[in-house]
Amino acid sequence: MIAETVIVGGRIFDGRALTSNTAVAVSGGRIVRVGSDAAVGELADASTRVIDARGGLIHPGFVDAHAHAVFAGVERLSIDLTPATSVQETLDLIREGARRSDGAWLTGGGWSHDLFPVPTRHQLDEIVPDRPVALSDAGHHTLWVNSKALELAGVDRNTPQPHNGVIHLDEAGDPIGYLNETAAELVGRVVPPATDDEMYEGLLNAQEHLWSLGVTGWHEAILGEYNGKADCTPAFLRGIADRTLKDQTSGALWVAPGLRQEDVPALVARFIERRDRNAAAGFDTSTAKAMIDGVPHGETAALLEPYFNHTHDGFTGELHFTEDTIRDLVAQLDAAGFALHLHIMGDRGIRVALDAIEVARAVNGAGRRHHIAHLSMVQPEDARRFGPLGITANIQGLWAAPDPYVVALIGEERMSQGYPFRTIADSGADLAMGSDWPVSPADPWLAIHVAVNRWAPPPPGIEVPPLPAGATPPALDAEHQSLTLSQALGAYTSGSTELVLGRPGRIRVGERADLAVATADPFALPPEALVSLQTAVTLVAGEVVFER
Repeated sequence: MIAETVIVGGRIFDGRALTSNTAVAVSGGRIVRVGSDAAVGELADASTRVIDARGGLIHPGFVDAHAHAVFAGVERLSIDLTPATSVQETLDLIREGARRSDGAWLTGGGWSHDLFPVPTRHQLDEIVPDRPVALSDAGHHTLWVNSKALELAGVDRNTPQPHNGVIHLDEAGDPIGYLNETAAELVGRVVPPATDDEMYEGLLNAQEHLWSLGVTGWHEAILGEYNGKADCTPAFLRGIADRTLKDQTSGALWVAPGLRQEDVPALVARFIERRDRNAAAGFDTSTAKAMIDGVPHGETAALLEPYFNHTHDGFTGELHFTEDTIRDLVAQLDAAGFALHLHIMGDRGIRVALDAIEVARAVNGAGRRHHIAHLSMVQPEDARRFGPLGITANIQGLWAAPDPYVVALIGEERMSQGYPFRTIADSGADLAMGSDWPVSPADPWLAIHVAVNRWAPPPPGIEVPPLPAGATPPALDAEHQSLTLSQALGAYTSGSTELVLGRPGRIRVGERADLAVATADPFALPPEALVSLQTAVTLVAGEVVFER
């Protein structure tokens, strides 16, 4: 047998551990040999493509277990503000986007709160006075809009403040164009959603971008109408049908906040029908996604103890569903064979969800692998429940670094106990990793760096004072909660692959040849250098789809 492609001259991480092997051979989309350069070279002839890893790590392709890739792609094709490193660059990108587009609305996002702590409609009015503008922040929990957008949405000084949201006002009492959480939906509901064609183009744009990061598959974390955005399921079905979607993907059917307990059975019935219909088209949607609470930044995460904020004395945030609804939702979806993918940021939300899963396990027995994403506040006794309950930690590693804004809301002690990855792993829980892109960058190596070191480099363009000689960056209880490199890399490869794609995600003979080659060997680098790693080559089912 002659291999179509061989990769030599590297070090192989097989999805669980670093091995002594240095090369891998691929044919027919599958791995056909793993071993030394000499052993793998036996399968090469003049027709074989030979890729020199140049000492870099050869590893299973990353799989993002929590992404919103379609809308990240749509955003990249509209006004993408993520490259901006200054206020002026941000405004210039908006100006250029307005010049290029003749659309009735100008949309996009990715602007930084570090650059725009309190953005205003006046800044946008100076650039685009005659068309509505709506731009999401990088975290996608805030909207920056101009006066025309406020006018079309009917938002003015008389608009009541929405539940779990804030319309920021000026001294005269008028909206300034800065809308948080549910307030963003007041404008979002009048923004025209992306068309099926735009979502399809966004899907392909996202796939190509993810290849440049070594990502060969992902889990689309919301399938359904959400915050003014259309259901992106048709984009996946089209990409699968015409084979332009080369990556393996899965998706989660969206449970909108506010669901009533009595409506749970009807929702489960609808989800079963959608799951079966999508499966017939080759798209796995056997997961249901619910946001149990909000986010600490908006004081909407559900906490056991109050926020440190004098304007909300004693306020602990709120769940997005009643506890009875959460219990019934988890039990009935579990019984119907769905995996639960739960967004939870607050420690009360975590406890309520764990209690609900515990009840479901007692009633239904062992079932699908449920996963909880984000994990920003988890009480130690609850972190130790993940393993016994068979719950996977769906980690957003990039978030596990000190956040001064959140510290002001919850205090140093709760912040230092956040993201307890090691305690969860020590409980016997499986680990997976995802980015939540475009809420945060999709770069796995950046997330792995933070998961291991528990500090993040500053955003581009943000100056920070140099550390004193011999000092190390601040970390979140790094000694106790950081992951090892093997744990973090395993979570982002085989851990995520097993969770959301249902296959091993390993480098071994017979496995699908989704592979990536790093620009260096991270196991030979000091931990603080992990942030410098990039992807050199990416293969999807044996096809080279990216080369640096």
